[in-house]
This record gives sequence, structure tokens and C-alpha cells, in this order.
Amino acid sequence: MADERNTVIVNEVGLRDGLQAVARTMSTQGKRRWIDAAYAAGVRHMEVASFVSSRLLPQMADAAEVIAHARALPGLLVTVLAPNLRGAEMALSAGAHRIVAPISVSTEHSLANVRKTPRQMVDEFRRMRELLDSDSRGAATTLIAGLSTAFGCTRQGHVPAADVCEIARLSVEAGCDMLSLGDTTGYATPAQVGRLIDAVRPLARGIPMALHFHDTRGMGLANTIVALQHGIREFDASLAGLGGCPAAPGASGNVTTEDLVFMLESMGYRTGIDIDRLVASRALIEEELPGEPLYGYIARSGLPKNFTAVSCEGTASESAPASDTKPALARLPLEGIRVVEMSHMVMGPTCGMILGDLGAEVIKVEPPRGDGTRRLLGAGAGFFRTFNRNKKSVSLDVDQPAGREALQRLAASADVFIENFKPGRMAELGLDYATLHLQNARLIHVSHKGFLNGPYESRLALDEVVQMMAGLAYMTGPVGRPLRAGSSVNDIMGGMFGAIGALAALHERGRTGMGKEVQSALFENCVLLCAQHMQQFAVTGQAAAPMPERINAWAVYDVFHLAGGEQMFLAATGDGQWKALCNLLGLDALLADETLATNNERVLARDRILPILAQALQDIDAAVLVPRLESSKIPFAAIRRPDELFDDPHLLASGGLADLALEDGSSTPMPLLPFSLDGCRLLPRRAIPAIGENTSEILLDLGYSEGQLHELAAIGAVKLHETPVSIAKAA
Repeated sequence: MADERNTVIVNEVGLRDGLQAVARTMSTQGKRRWIDAAYAAGVRHMEVASFVSSRLLPQMADAAEVIAHARALPGLLVTVLAPNLRGAEMALSAGAHRIVAPISVSTEHSLANVRKTPRQMVDEFRRMRELLDSDSRGAATTLIAGLSTAFGCTRQGHVPAADVCEIARLSVEAGCDMLSLGDTTGYATPAQVGRLIDAVRPLARGIPMALHFHDTRGMGLANTIVALQHGIREFDASLAGLGGCPAAPGASGNVTTEDLVFMLESMGYRTGIDIDRLVASRALIEEELPGEPLYGYIARSGLPKNFTAVSCEGTASESAPASDTKPALARLPLEGIRVVEMSHMVMGPTCGMILGDLGAEVIKVEPPRGDGTRRLLGAGAGFFRTFNRNKKSVSLDVDQPAGREALQRLAASADVFIENFKPGRMAELGLDYATLHLQNARLIHVSHKGFLNGPYESRLALDEVVQMMAGLAYMTGPVGRPLRAGSSVNDIMGGMFGAIGALAALHERGRTGMGKEVQSALFENCVLLCAQHMQQFAVTGQAAAPMPERINAWAVYDVFHLAGGEQMFLAATGDGQWKALCNLLGLDALLADETLATNNERVLARDRILPILAQALQDIDAAVLVPRLESSKIPFAAIRRPDELFDDPHLLASGGLADLALEDGSSTPMPLLPFSLDGCRLLPRRAIPAIGENTSEILLDLGYSEGQLHELAAIGAVKLHETPVSIAKAA
């Protein structure tokens, strides 16, 4: 399967972490030049300043000016450090995109650095969260909990993994958008890195994680490799290895940006950074900070002659197969959002799939036998695999009190809850919006229904039902023969509108801190599809005719037969296309006919025009006609069956199909969502889950013990698929 996680974010922290550790103060103009040079080299994430007392750190006195300069560069994500609420207020006013709050796990380091204990710092962090939630600008600001001294401390010595897990848990509960584990003193070892990531990840509840390594003891790159193996895709680094913490004696040397980028690119990971330009930018530091020690193997030895970077288009280096290097977003828009989906068939699962493709952690709740959609035959045989990628599966028997309690606890942990069951079912289970809102005021509750509130609201509906009711079936078939559309158009679009509603509610929650109830309905969706025909009647006073018998708005808008029995749709909707089509087919007489000069005149003469076109096309081979139509800019389409799309050259070349791993270990090419972000498609990240594949993982995260899980499984309240691994053992 194509791995969308082949992109790694390198966050340049030299302007903050590096400069705070040197005695000399770099000029504001020098910082601007540094930012410009890094940006020209392709760096798109920079931590540029900290809002601390200029008496303590005069190097950071120009923070607001530096941020303003950085923000003017398109696509640059600007991060700052803020050790307290006042700093966060200043960062917000300055327009920082991301704010890092330093929460040291070591009590001694925390007191020396910010004069607060770790738990007091978590309380300060919670106040920062409240600030962002209460300010409209905060909706676009990422709040990062930077857990420093996570691997050890020069003051305290050993820092227990249990302490790191506890501070991580509290930070997540306080509302962090991202967790960063910091090796502030360069104590980390590769084995320790892997263990700690595995211990903290379940507590992160799906929010993204980053690593901040120092290279004090030469272990920075080795630690990075282990973190990569454990799924981390964002790392801090400093140009020329500048860096250190004034409150941690001996904490020198961040990982060198140049060396890190070289290692990542040589392994086949895409950073988007030009190493030669990056190395050249070291001259700015030498000029601004004469005599300051600079580090880095690549700057000293140069790039090897056989080195090939991974291009911005995703072309692989020699170390990485091209099939695994499709362009991908470094961070997906909904990372850190938890979605609990209790739905089946198409509508609800489509909503969950869209949010999952956008990066949300989507947890699908299934009964012990699994979603019945898994077992459909005929036209429904492809439903489950099509609409359930990028999801986890938890299997619960909600008819049992213990299973229902587990689901309620899971819903209380969610940002979004999705359902598409019959009216009244959620209230029976205590999962309606009114009940869940009392437990979690930030929850967005998305219900997919047959009808919105009104006389029909208690009716059951299907896609076909509403197509008949709303006029779509009438418009699709000939008069007297209503015909449903050839796809689940209302189910799919209804799920799409549910996702749009959820995204709007999440955006508003960033301002208000409160969740919202969202409803999407099949009938109203289908009415929207037929709105153009309603308005045609309002304009003309005549009811719209079914599509097979309609009066066309354009003279040429039809299916024609070609040589060998092939069919092709052709259109000429403007005068230019009409002239191009006549020239292509050698129909000079039609082109010279003054009675066919305008589209409306041609519409009235369709009965005369179409037979002439049909005769001219009937002996032309499609392979000959297609390139001529393309070069003449004439709209056309061959008539294809859905199964033929697996071999469509455009889909294959553009990445419109991606391999999706199925629950049985096989795979299938799957169409992706029909849009891109920064040129990147949203790829499958998770295989279709087996029934209950993630039950243990999710319920352990909710606080259940392994013993409780086995008890629940014994009475049939849950279905376990995997061997539980406790967080305590992982730590």
C-alpha cells in the first residue's frame, strides 16, 4: 500500500532554542535573513522566538518583529514558545500559528526554568487553552504541550516513564493539540525512545506527537531512526547544531538540521528541503555570531556523489521504492480529532470515512457479529470496503448494560459522534445529543436521518425512497418509468453533508468551546439535487421533462455511435466548440449555414443537425477521434462500465486510485476523495479493520483493566480481537 507517511516535518528551532543558548544577541535583521535563507531552502516549519522576559533572555526581545517577518512568507508555519499565560497572550496577538508551552517532567528542572512544578505548569497550560478557546484567533492556533526532560535531567537525574505518562495524560486532558517529547539534556537512548513513545501514544488519544532531540552524546540521529520506526513524523532540529537550555547545565547541542535532513532524504523520506542551500545558510550564523562553535558532519564532509534527494513530487531516492513515495501532507487537517462512528450501510460510514481521510481518529462501533453491511451480497457487496477505510473497530453489544456503558464512556471521550439509526434509537441507548452534551459539552453530534424535523421525521427512508419522493427518479427515467440513479447518490451526499456540518461545528467550537448537534437527511439532500428542476418550473411555468425527453439547452449534447459499436458522448455548448466540431468532421455546409449561427438557433434545428453528425461519426474509430477531440477542446466521453475504471489511464497516472488493504490481508485499488490539498491526495492509512480489531486498545485507553476486558468478553458485552498490552507494561 502507498505510505502517505513518507513525508517528515523538520521544524527549525535554531532561532529560538539555538539563540537562547549563545551569549551574543543576533540582530533582528540577521534573524530575518536567517528566516529568509531557511525558507529559500524549503524549510516550512520554524520556531522563531519565545515570549519571555527580555531581562532574562535579551536574545528574544524582538520576538514580535521576528514573528511578523516570518508570517509574511506564504506557507511558513510559525511556532513560538510561551512559558505562561502572559506569553501565550503575546503570541496570540503576534499571530503565531503554533504555541509551545514548556512543561518539564522533572520537578527540579521545572522550578529552575519556569518557577512552577510540573502540575502547576499543567494548570497554566489549561489557562492557555481557555484563552485560545475564548478568542476567535485561537481557532487557527495549535497549542503544543512540550514535555521537556522526558528522557532524563541533569539536575534530577532519572525521570520515571510513569511521570512522563502522567504529565502527558494531564496535558491531553487540559486540551493540547499536539504532544512533543523533549530530550532536553541529551540523555535519551534508542531503546528508551521506543519504550517511551509506546507508553505515551495510547494516552495521546490520536493527537499528533513530535520529538525534540539533543545530540549532546551523539545519539540524536540514532534516536530519530527509532522514533521514525515508531511512527513519529515531526522532529525539531537546529542549523549548525546550535542549542541548549539555560536551566539545564550541560544540555548542549540540538540535532543538526543539515545532518537530519540528509539522513531522512537518504532513507527515502521527503522533507522538501534543499540541503546545499541549507548548508550555505550557515554563513549567516558565522557572520552574525563570529566565533560561535558550529557543528555538522554534512557541512564538514559534503554530500556523497551518489546521493539523490526525494523530490517534492515524491520521486524516490535509491533507498526508497517509487511506489511508496506518493506526495502526502506532512500533517493532516483533522489530526488530534477523535470521531466515534456508530453507523452502518452507506450514509453514516461515508461521513466517518471523509473525516478519517482528513486525519481524524475514527472509531467504528460494531456489534459482536460486525456491521451487517460486511455480509451484503449483490449491489451491496462493495459497500463496506468502500466506505470504511481509515477506521478502527470496537465491537460492543449495546443491548447489554456493560456494553452500553462502554460505548457511553467512549462517546464522552470523542470530539464527534456519528450515527444513522432509526429515530429514537439513540435516546434508548442514552446516546442522543441532549444526553451526551451533559457529559461532554464540546461534543459535535452528527445524526444522519431520512428526513429533517417535520411531518415526515418519523418515517424510515432509503436512498430509493427519497429518489421517488423528491423527483430524481422521475427525472432519470422515461415518462411513466421512474428510474433510480445508478449509485447511492443521496446516501453518499448525505454523509458528505454530515461531514461538512461536522467541520463547520468544529470550526465554531474553536471560538465558543461548545459542541453542536448536526443533522443531515436523505430527503432534503435529494430535494437539493432537484432544485434546478423546481426553479426551471418557477422560471418557465412548465414542469421539467425527464432527462431522456428534455428540451436540451445545447444543440449538441448527445451520445453517438462510432465504428466497431463504441459509443461516445459529445457536446458543443458554445459557438467555438460548434465551429471546432464542424471543422473536425469536415461539415463545412453546417458551418456555413447562417440559420445555425447561434446556439439557440441550433437547438431549434436539432432534428436536422443530429442525423448529419451521426452519419459523419459512425465510421470513425474511437482511437482516432479521441486525440482530435482533445486537441480541438471539444467535451467528450467514452461510455464506460464502472469495472473498466480500474484500468483508466488518468486515474492510474494521477494517483486517483490507491491500494487499500482489506481485513483478510488482500488489497484492492480504491478511488480516493475527489480533491487534493497542496497537490496531495488523501490516501488510505489504515487497512479495513477486522471486527473488534481495536477493542482492547481503545477500552484500555478509556481506563478499563485487562481483567475487566476479559470479564466483559466472557459475558459477550465486548468482542476482543487482539492480545491486550497494558500501558504499565509498555512503560
